[in-house]
Amino acid sequence: MIRCFDLFAGIGGFRLATEKISEKNNIKFKTIGWSEIDKYCQKTYSSNFDIKNNYFIDDIKKITSPTKEFCNYQNYNSIKKSKLIKKIIPKFDFLMAGFPCQSFSSMGKQRGLDDERGALFFDILALLNSIKPNYFLLENVKRLLTIDNKKTFSFIISSLQKEGYDVNWWVLDSKHYGVPQTRRRVYIYGSLKKLEKKYPTEVPSISKKNITTKTILDKKVDKKYILSNKILKTILKHGTGGYYSKSEIDLEIARPLTRTMVKMHRANQDNYYSNKFINNDKKLKWIRKLTPLEALKLQGFPTKFYNNAKLNDISDTQLYMQAGNSVTTNVVKAIITHLINYGWFNEDN
Repeated sequence: MIRCFDLFAGIGGFRLATEKISEKNNIKFKTIGWSEIDKYCQKTYSSNFDIKNNYFIDDIKKITSPTKEFCNYQNYNSIKKSKLIKKIIPKFDFLMAGFPCQSFSSMGKQRGLDDERGALFFDILALLNSIKPNYFLLENVKRLLTIDNKKTFSFIISSLQKEGYDVNWWVLDSKHYGVPQTRRRVYIYGSLKKLEKKYPTEVPSISKKNITTKTILDKKVDKKYILSNKILKTILKHGTGGYYSKSEIDLEIARPLTRTMVKMHRANQDNYYSNKFINNDKKLKWIRKLTPLEALKLQGFPTKFYNNAKLNDISDTQLYMQAGNSVTTNVVKAIITHLINYGWFNEDN
């Protein structure tokens, strides 16, 4: 059994992927601990997973930075810090983390590791240094590769290598793995050098199924999701002033979901659909935004996941933010399955 720790867990995209794999594979994954600071994500997570015997910490910094001094390159591997981590966090084999991306995103200020959120990478290093799990899988925005003239990414890879890991990465697009959403993300994966694991030369198998947004859009939804004529004029604008970006609706492959989609950006950034596209009507009657359920489906979450969250009184606003912030479960499942085929996660380690 592979013991997993779900760091910066969000609503559990990594965990859902490992549980799906365990259902159809001889290698079993079991999440024994998780960390997530957002109270609404915690509720959605706990609504969908059996967390009864899990170790949980809301803010990982309570362990990695108990003196209020954030983890950094000078202190993440201190003896005192390592002893505390080993004492509190249970031993695990596989670290999963979609570490906060706002400091690297093209939509953020791109301060990288100088940003408090980007500095959370050092909390990952602190856990790897102390626990020394056999494997890790990290996810972040594609922009991570090029920020600060590629120095940030180079630093991240070399730091992981210094902790005794062989490391590789892929840039993968969610639309190639069974969900109709363009979402390019960098996935960094590694194993302890002493394991001498074989590293794939090719990316995980790309899905051959022709899946479009029509497969996830519901024909009948609450009227609250339909845009008013007043807001529709703004949504469909191509830009203001000297800025131009073409607004389009009814895309068969959705634009990347964002954490802020609840604010309803223009149709050159967010996703909107008409009755002509959804119901094959000849005459345009309405245009609407995605529902929270559809947003979650675009990240690979099943209807049951949404239903469980709603039973726990999670609002539409929170579900939009959670879907926009999540890792695509299908991609994680494809990566881990691919690595299993190369002899990774072998229980004889």
